[in-house]
Amino acid sequence: MARLLQKLQEKEHFSQTECVIADYLMEHYREVAAFSTRQLAKETFTSSAAVVRFSQKLGFEGYAEFKLKFLTEMTQYASEPKELFFSEKDTIPSLIDKTFHISTGALKETRENMDSASIMRAIHLLNTTRHIDFFAMGNNLYLAQMMADTFVMVNKYSTVHSSMSMQYLQAFDAPKDHLGFIISRTGENRMLLDIARQLHEQGNPILLVTAVPKSSLAKLADVVLCAATAKAMNEGGSRVFLLSAQYLLDVLWTAFMTRSNYQEARRKDAWLGKHFYY
Repeated sequence: MARLLQKLQEKEHFSQTECVIADYLMEHYREVAAFSTRQLAKETFTSSAAVVRFSQKLGFEGYAEFKLKFLTEMTQYASEPKELFFSEKDTIPSLIDKTFHISTGALKETRENMDSASIMRAIHLLNTTRHIDFFAMGNNLYLAQMMADTFVMVNKYSTVHSSMSMQYLQAFDAPKDHLGFIISRTGENRMLLDIARQLHEQGNPILLVTAVPKSSLAKLADVVLCAATAKAMNEGGSRVFLLSAQYLLDVLWTAFMTRSNYQEARRKDAWLGKHFYY
């Protein structure tokens, strides 16, 4: 589900008044399209000021901006299966459809929240550092290895260790021209936090890919790139993050390649095509 609708459904840290507004919006979204701030306040027995504060709490300048985003997401949601989670009652066709909608939803959410300025700052970090040290755990290591492999195409070399002890040693006393590239869904992994603190104290730049932009790791990073995620396993769980993060990393890679050493990447790709069949 899109991030705004998820916030409206979960109602985390909402006041009683905000819960009333959220419930009304979800139940009467077709009518809300024509509502002004005053009309929505009248229907929810609140006030225009409360509606504006509600919109701002969700990250918008005002009700008009909030309504546009809300209606866009609701229109998309209305055309999808109403229960985007898996269960033992699902048929194979329903699992195929739900997996498709969860996957495409994750990509759309990532695209909508992708910040071009952050991508450009990440490219600048990559251009101004000699070597990339990747830090990740579990399935995120596959993403790190994929990125390390592709960076070779433009003569940017990296280190990826699967052992956590080796990652600690990799961070300890790393040269100042090494970039710490961290991939963490929650942004709260204790071992990755230890590594990030070490890098931060040494003055090494940190690039973070995470689903939580206000996490402890994000506070230590120079650039944060945000991916989508799902809390529960039957909603896609960490697989949503992996799919979203790979898309985000693909954008970062293509942006970096085309702006740094595009001809070198094409030369190496041609050489591989001539000598290797894969």
